Amino acid sequence: MKKYFYLIIILFLGLFYLGCTRNNTAVQQSSTALKVALKSQESASAMLDMMSDQSNTAEAKERIDPSTNVDIQKYIGVEKINIEEAKEELESAQTDLFEFAQHKSKKNQTKVLEKAHKAVKESSERLRILEEKTKVIVDFLGSETFSKSEIGAFFRPGEFHLIKEQVKEARRLFNPVVEKLNVFAGRYKDQFAGLKGEIIVTGYSDATAVEKGSALYRDLSGKLLEDDQVSQPSQQDLNQKLSELRALAVKWLLVEIIKQRKKDDSALININVRVLGRGEKLPRDLPENTAKNDPRRRAVTFYSVVLPLI
Repeated sequence: MKKYFYLIIILFLGLFYLGCTRNNTAVQQSSTALKVALKSQESASAMLDMMSDQSNTAEAKERIDPSTNVDIQKYIGVEKINIEEAKEELESAQTDLFEFAQHKSKKNQTKVLEKAHKAVKESSERLRILEEKTKVIVDFLGSETFSKSEIGAFFRPGEFHLIKEQVKEARRLFNPVVEKLNVFAGRYKDQFAGLKGEIIVTGYSDATAVEKGSALYRDLSGKLLEDDQVSQPSQQDLNQKLSELRALAVKWLLVEIIKQRKKDDSALININVRVLGRGEKLPRDLPENTAKNDPRRRAVTFYSVVLPLI
């Protein structure tokens, strides 16, 4: 796509030195510039299609969170619409230029050439911005965005608050999650105003039953009723909520880490933290025959996300 971009610029600049009297050279130059610009838009569209496939593959292989793929596909959809609009403008200018060259139009040559110049210039600028944005996504899809931590040591059995004495160790363990995202985003520090950072924290629990009548049962059933309008929770419901609440506790620790890092360096990218609960589902990379009470099931996973704003 770059070679078309530079060729368009060269052709475009050349048009300013050709004058506005009727001459075949100016018309031919404009016609060539429009053809190159249209081809570059088609190449950009094909590039976005490849990116879409790459993102779908990354989701299928669990390298990115499904919601991130949704964001990427949304971004691609918006950019595809922009490309179609640019192509319409280029084709309209191309039609006017053709009719003028065939003496089928009474339009002024200056106006016809100015329309072609404007369409080519705006098309080139759109491609430049698109290329900068897509660099971030291509780099993101090619990087390691996933990590996992077992959390059994940070929560007492039947609780979803971090053990006070373990907070320091938890901070040490989870700090690299934030730093990895900052390091990645640092490659594009000149574009921070156009980027969004996000960490998706997903909690998992084992399948140990929550005893009815216990303090944990009352806490979880109360939150299920309040948050999800579930009045008769199953064991799966209870463990789902437990995994969500433990992930929420990890979230607030990450938020504190992010705030401290921003305090130390205000130029860092803004990072949002989102929480999901997966209950008794198996965390990534655990075999299907993993025992229901295996402590490795009590885990949180992290997906780091850096994407351009739409």
